[in-house]
Amino acid sequence: MRSMNFVFKALLIIFILSAGIEAYCQKPETTVKVKSMTIYEQKANALIAKKYKDTEIFYDQHGNILEEIYYKEGKVFKHFKYEYDSSDNKTKEEEYDSSGKLKEYSEYKYDNNLRIEKIVYDPQKNVKLKKFYQYSIY
Repeated sequence: MRSMNFVFKALLIIFILSAGIEAYCQKPETTVKVKSMTIYEQKANALIAKKYKDTEIFYDQHGNILEEIYYKEGKVFKHFKYEYDSSDNKTKEEEYDSSGKLKEYSEYKYDNNLRIEKIVYDPQKNVKLKKFYQYSIY
């Protein structure tokens, strides 16, 4: 009877430990879905502390960044917009200057979810730059 209690307790401990390890190894569920984030910067000197908007970031429902706005002393400095395909691959990136005018945009191409090409255009749709991505696969 004594050995049965020992076996039962040992099996119970093994079961509890294995359940704990399994729970520890699982990816935690995130219930927070961020729509946007604003970052503020506060500069201080001996007399005054000024707080400025530094960055704004907007996300889609999948967590992809749709838009980033960077500020210098509270005024727009740079502005980016992004588009994604159904596999969450970034397909387009637009860069705007401080006045909201398009500076350039990039388009991305993928093969099997691997980026294979980036083409950068000026606002008049002239190609400025092409990048090609090559992979070594196992």
